[in-house]
Amino acid sequence: MYNALLHRPKTTERFAALMEMYEKNYVLIRLLAPELKQMPEGTHVSVANGAMPLELTVNSHSRHTSTFNLTYRFSESSGKGRREREPDLAIRLYHDSRSCEVMSGLLPEGRLEVRRTRDLDEGRRLNRFLNKWLSYCLRQGHTFSQEVYCTQNLS
Repeated sequence: MYNALLHRPKTTERFAALMEMYEKNYVLIRLLAPELKQMPEGTHVSVANGAMPLELTVNSHSRHTSTFNLTYRFSESSGKGRREREPDLAIRLYHDSRSCEVMSGLLPEGRLEVRRTRDLDEGRRLNRFLNKWLSYCLRQGHTFSQEVYCTQNLS
């Protein structure tokens, strides 16, 4: 007799864990930027006491998604070999399914990672980094709520 539980694909548990991470990241992004869907396209800056400014650049909104970048911006004199933006993650938030995933990103080690959609390990690594970073930013007091954030015109 065939038992489906014994012959389940090995990726099932990893996929479920990744989907759970997407949901957790959605909650954290909503705490960081509660009005994300209404934020105009462009760069918005959150400044928290004693913390580096955090930039959220809204790239586009559609009925069901918002696509944006999240980064710290270092000054030109930020140190030897340090990039101007690091980490720099391209993120897509799905309003209808209440999930959020990293599409690609420059991580602090200087590695540029473009996520292949079927690679669960890459997805887990990038989204786990986002999860920890968002938690850290929230603990520092960063927010993009309308009363607090500053809009920066880039010309």
